[in-house]
Amino acid sequence: MRRMLEVSVRGRTIASVRLSGAKLRSRIAPSLPSRLRRRRVTGVRRHGKYLLIDLDEDLTLLSHLGMSGRWLFSTDGRPAPLPHVHVRLAFADGSSLRFQDPRRFGMLRLVRRDRLWRDPSLAVLGPDPFASPPAGEWLHRLARGARVSVKNFLLDQRRLAGIGNIYASEILHRGRVDPRRRAGALGREEWNAVAAEIPRVLGEAIERMGTTFRSYRTLWNEPGGYGEKLLVYDRAGEPCRRCGTPIKRIVQGQRSTYFCPRCQGRKASRAPARS
Repeated sequence: MRRMLEVSVRGRTIASVRLSGAKLRSRIAPSLPSRLRRRRVTGVRRHGKYLLIDLDEDLTLLSHLGMSGRWLFSTDGRPAPLPHVHVRLAFADGSSLRFQDPRRFGMLRLVRRDRLWRDPSLAVLGPDPFASPPAGEWLHRLARGARVSVKNFLLDQRRLAGIGNIYASEILHRGRVDPRRRAGALGREEWNAVAAEIPRVLGEAIERMGTTFRSYRTLWNEPGGYGEKLLVYDRAGEPCRRCGTPIKRIVQGQRSTYFCPRCQGRKASRAPARS
């Protein structure tokens, strides 16, 4: 999404902003339209799951997609109406950018650039594992004493900002690590295997524009293409592509986890992890 926004909206000037008035994860400031008007997009960055849309006048529009949010870009000055559109940015050249979010767990907030990393949403985040891939030794030290499962350890945005539920399952499968094991029980070589797979899985998913099961779409309303490459996620009961054993599904921290009991179960810890 960051790459698509960079290509599509960088350099464009915002002519007007329209809000739905509905509350998202948090209230959108009523002053947002007036503060965004006549601002030019100077670049688009990302940290973890947050998009940082930089504007002139040292402002940044901080965005999180939540569970069902998406940005949609159109060069048509009057695009077809869509439900659940909560913000519409109309650019001076007639193009537009809309934020659609049926479940309203997304977030939009305008922040002064010099205060950006003190924003409560960003200040608590760990390093970005794609921008700065973690070394196995660093993960091993970080996990020392952790009693949570390694799957939930990877999902903790305070430790690593950006790994989601789908990709955590895929990373652990590729690294041959049982997702049920305590993070603190993994050895250095196991963390080395996990560390090696983090940028590989995330990089492949980004190149294929993400993974679509239901609501996710690209900036141009197209589905992501990584779903066909998934090895375990959403494949419960289907044969492992590596060994043929049926993929198993469990629930950890109220989220689905998929793994191969044979490929990933050989070194399972006797001590159960706290989910």
